[in-house]
Amino acid sequence: MLRRLCAPLVVGLAGLMALAGCQSGGAAPPVLPSPPPVEDDSEGGEAASPSAAGAFEVALDLGGLRLVDPQTGSTRPVAFGDAEGAVVRAVARSAGEPAERGVNDECGAGPLSYASWSDGLTLWFSDGAFAGWAVDGRSSGSERLTTMTGLGIGATRADLDRAYAADVGPSSLGTEFAAGDLGGVLDGSGPGARVTDLWGGTTCAFR
Repeated sequence: MLRRLCAPLVVGLAGLMALAGCQSGGAAPPVLPSPPPVEDDSEGGEAASPSAAGAFEVALDLGGLRLVDPQTGSTRPVAFGDAEGAVVRAVARSAGEPAERGVNDECGAGPLSYASWSDGLTLWFSDGAFAGWAVDGRSSGSERLTTMTGLGIGATRADLDRAYAADVGPSSLGTEFAAGDLGGVLDGSGPGARVTDLWGGTTCAFR
């Protein structure tokens, strides 16, 4: 079931945070027509949700995130480049306030600020704009965060190969994969190996 978000990669990758790694992605899978992207609110109010009640689910996306209205199935993009405050408010409508916010000065892309949630989602921001996301092993089970194709923590290498044309190989993080702006780590190299970490866009990763 598609839902919410992560803590800084320093938590998700058990301390694998300092030197930066920037990943890149491909085109997102087709979805239902969506309203305009999240816009900043100069008055500091909350971003509107897809339904009147404000209930939606969060899906991972190669271009950022998607807010999914469970009643209608319609989606709304939260795109890389959207304003930090509006993105955090939009996600907080579903996931609650972030468990932690801060800045990592050691990223190769330059200092990145972040907002992380206790369910495994971390959002990264550069110069006040949404730059990337990461999820770790806390996003698992029936409420794990996934892409619209169903790829999330615990998915298999076979699932990955069916959804994306990914390059897979050894790295200092383990068995790493990349499909454009989408990247992650598997716990092995065989078809039954499972995704342990997943990220999109610009993030900080220890290498």
